[in-house]
Amino acid sequence: MRDPQMDRDQAGSRLPVLALVAVVIVGLNLRGPIAAVAPVLEEISQDVGLTSTTAGLLTTLPVLCFATLAPIAAALGRRFAPAQAVALGLVVMIVGLVLRVLGGSVLLLVGTVVIGVGMTIGNVLIPAVIKRDFPDRVAWVTAIFTGMLAGGAALTAAFTAPVSAVGDGWRFGLVSWVGLAVLGLAAWWLMFVLPERSLAPATTGVPGAVLPRSVWRQPMAWAVSLMLGFQATLYYSFTSWLPTLLGDEAGLGRAIAGNAMSIYQLLGIPATLVIPALCRRRADQRWLGVLLGLGWVVMVGGQLLLPGWWLLWAVVGGLTQGAGISLVFTLIVLRARDASTVRELSAMVQTVGYGMGASGPIVVGALNGATAGWVAPLLFLAAVAVALTAVGAVAGSDRAID
Repeated sequence: MRDPQMDRDQAGSRLPVLALVAVVIVGLNLRGPIAAVAPVLEEISQDVGLTSTTAGLLTTLPVLCFATLAPIAAALGRRFAPAQAVALGLVVMIVGLVLRVLGGSVLLLVGTVVIGVGMTIGNVLIPAVIKRDFPDRVAWVTAIFTGMLAGGAALTAAFTAPVSAVGDGWRFGLVSWVGLAVLGLAAWWLMFVLPERSLAPATTGVPGAVLPRSVWRQPMAWAVSLMLGFQATLYYSFTSWLPTLLGDEAGLGRAIAGNAMSIYQLLGIPATLVIPALCRRRADQRWLGVLLGLGWVVMVGGQLLLPGWWLLWAVVGGLTQGAGISLVFTLIVLRARDASTVRELSAMVQTVGYGMGASGPIVVGALNGATAGWVAPLLFLAAVAVALTAVGAVAGSDRAID
């Protein structure tokens, strides 16, 4: 009689193309609905009467969900198989996509939170599925997954406004992305849920079982968490403020500043795909962690000292932010010994990391308002970049997390 577990292991090692396609489509959905808001934000604000503060919540709320709900997502992964929990998250996200276009500001915000809940489940548990089902190509598939996060954001940012113009305004533009989410759910269900290719829920109450050491007590887990925290602080700060910064310091018009933001976002996609090849060269990735921090130092220092060279800094920042998120997610799956540890570590890293990242734009805005300039905000971001360089040298060391 054939062992089903052996069959699943052999299937995972062959890297089915359709399973990889499912990861790609789902990855496109885990940032796209957030980025879709920006191109039609002015239209939304005028239609439902949003203040500038409330409008900012449309992008901030999902990031806060990433931070606060990651432990709950990990608990779902323990209660159900991780692939089943990801499918549940996609269903929740689809509900949120529909809900946010059905009414006024209240439903818009409620739907945004529901979308954030669904995204959080995918963020936390897909790395565990990758660790289990693609054991021979963990770094490569993780890089593709993180690349699709950036790709989804770029896709919705580029096409939401044109789709809104063709259809009946911003509501049609935002809800049109339900189709991509439904396609992702169908592909995920066929490739991961129906064949039961993912991890089974962990058993509890086994006599004589040894309780695992909590990842929250391990220095290496904290190093990876802080790495994401500093990376996210820099990424979301520039995502929120780069156009304004370039307008004030480099004298760019709105259109050119928007082009700089597009460069910053789009260059993150190819950068994510380079990381696995670099990680395979040696077991120790400290040099990559340091290089990542130095890339941010160059980006911030360039904006501070030579703002007129904005195109160069947008290119450096784009490559650095893409490589950074890819490296963090790769370290999560490489440092963890097994898929269950990936689940717990992913929850911890995203709780700490996105919690720090959500505060970055707020601190930058406060410093800018208090000093009426960009020197103080950029000095703050420079300090964050230096801290990232230091913690990257620790997080990249070849030490396993149990």
